[in-house]
Amino acid sequence: MPMSYESFMVAFPMEDGQTSHHIAPRDDTFFIDTGDKNAKRLFAAQNGENWHNNVRDIVASLVTAGVSSEIIVALAPAITLSGYTVDQTVIELRPMINSAHRKGFGDAGLDSEDPLAGYPIVSALELSTKKFPRIEWLIPNLLPKPALTMLAGPPKVGKSWLCFFFALQVAEARHEVVYISSEDNDLRLQSRLLALCPFPPSDIHFIAGMSCERPLPKGEAAHLFIRALKAKHPAMKCLIVDTLASIRATSSSKTRQDEYTLSELEFSGLRKLAHDLDLSIILVHHTRKAKEGDASPVETILGSQGIAATVETIMVMKPEIGSQDVGLYIAGKDVEQQELVLPWKSPGFGWPQDMIEGRLGTFQQKCLDYVREHPRCTQTAIVEHLNCDKGQLSSAINKMVTSGLILRREGRLIAE
Repeated sequence: MPMSYESFMVAFPMEDGQTSHHIAPRDDTFFIDTGDKNAKRLFAAQNGENWHNNVRDIVASLVTAGVSSEIIVALAPAITLSGYTVDQTVIELRPMINSAHRKGFGDAGLDSEDPLAGYPIVSALELSTKKFPRIEWLIPNLLPKPALTMLAGPPKVGKSWLCFFFALQVAEARHEVVYISSEDNDLRLQSRLLALCPFPPSDIHFIAGMSCERPLPKGEAAHLFIRALKAKHPAMKCLIVDTLASIRATSSSKTRQDEYTLSELEFSGLRKLAHDLDLSIILVHHTRKAKEGDASPVETILGSQGIAATVETIMVMKPEIGSQDVGLYIAGKDVEQQELVLPWKSPGFGWPQDMIEGRLGTFQQKCLDYVREHPRCTQTAIVEHLNCDKGQLSSAINKMVTSGLILRREGRLIAE
């Protein structure tokens, strides 16, 4: 794709004493005949000569010159080689930009007069008294908003059935849901929906990938697509993407470190999008077979650990041996780590009341039960009753206070 003269002038400012850039179009691509080093690098990269090193050096020099990341990323069409997509080029550019900043090129955009500008420093006292809004739960103690959540599991374990459960639970709470199912058509979604809910709520909207006239957008285009969905459905609070592969740009990186970096950048972007749009985004993904030595179910998620390092809540499904029931491992920044067993009740999974409260986790539930039975009790009393660690109890109580299950008044606890 051609690069406009205006974009070139912004990206490659003329050096002192240089009066003009000499640009001549050929084969729908702008070739630059000038002494400027970046122009020569661009010429070589556009012709596929040592593409990675030339683009890396261009990025480093632009970062040094103070060119913003947005402008550098906007140059992707000009350096995308035949056989590759612009989204793939963008994914390659972002780690180069970050690497340039880490190595000190351009001082990471620091203000020369005040290098600490934009980096607020908060004292422990200020932080301890700062008021924050309570976490909003679309499904109590299971699905926070805004957040980026990953639901992973092996094929045919019931991930889509669980997604339907999430959608129905969120809709019953009068929140709007959009469910993108890339591997289904309208007929299959209708069959599953009516089997679970003969009188479905009007707050769930579906996009069936197999019924669409064109493939779902990937990479940066998927971000624009999600923003458009939010604009069309401003009341949307939850977006389910089944599966992640349907919106994920393909990477040409070969090394594990590069794959980790790319995944971390990609999912950081999705997480920021979830927070910008005040959404709970659920990404459905696959797992590999568990191996001896896996520290947790999280390690079975297919692909880079950069995924697990960036999403805020992780749910991993695993078949229970000798049963149709499924184990569900849950961990996250705001969600109590727990392992549940979902009983299969055709069609779909059963979620009895004790399991709904069981989302708290066994230890949290014991704490909550004690507070309910002993209003205005102290944490010391709970420690003595449960014979537990003070730090473990404090963490559990803090999470329940944040979620609104317990009130803390003058050092005493009251269940809501």
